[in-house]
Amino acid sequence: LATNTSLHELWLICNSIGAEGAIAIGRALATNTSLQKLDLGYNNIGNEGAKALATALGTNTSLQELDLRRNKIGAEGAIAI
Repeated sequence: LATNTSLHELWLICNSIGAEGAIAIGRALATNTSLQKLDLGYNNIGNEGAKALATALGTNTSLQELDLRRNKIGAEGAIAI
């Protein structure tokens, strides 16, 4: 994902990614230049995962849609995003 230039949509709904997976996705998103839509719904990423994604969004210029429904994200994670 970090170096992929052809993927535009990625649906990872209901994959038990958790915070660790969201952190890894965040690292890849920070340098990805093609992904426009990412669905991470129902993955229990929590606040730590949300904060990692928020950091990536600070540098990612291609992502237009991010679905984070039902991820047990509290106020801390929501504020970061």
